[in-house]
Amino acid sequence: MKTNDARAIRAAKHQSLFREVNERIEALNEEFSRILPIGEWICECADEECFEPVALTVAEYEAIRAHPARFPVLPGHEQPDVESVVETNDRYLVVEKVGEAEVVASRHDPRRSRT
Repeated sequence: MKTNDARAIRAAKHQSLFREVNERIEALNEEFSRILPIGEWICECADEECFEPVALTVAEYEAIRAHPARFPVLPGHEQPDVESVVETNDRYLVVEKVGEAEVVASRHDPRRSRT
């Protein structure tokens, strides 16, 4: 396995872990969405030391989560050598894993077992 592949897989596993945390945060954000339409989620970037908040609506989060290899990250937190930016706006970016990292992210999707 090439070094870049190993890094991409490690990043996908890390991002998948934070996606699981955000799955739990979603319930809270849904409860408060009537009074606070934009909730705080944890940045799902590949940086293992990042715990910064990302502002998303529940609908935005759900749109990202519709694809198991996509993650919301803060601008500047993308890593072009292991993922592609597929959406941008002023609050966040959506990155998508490619190659083996996409397989790993899909395999670790907490919603996979629910369907």
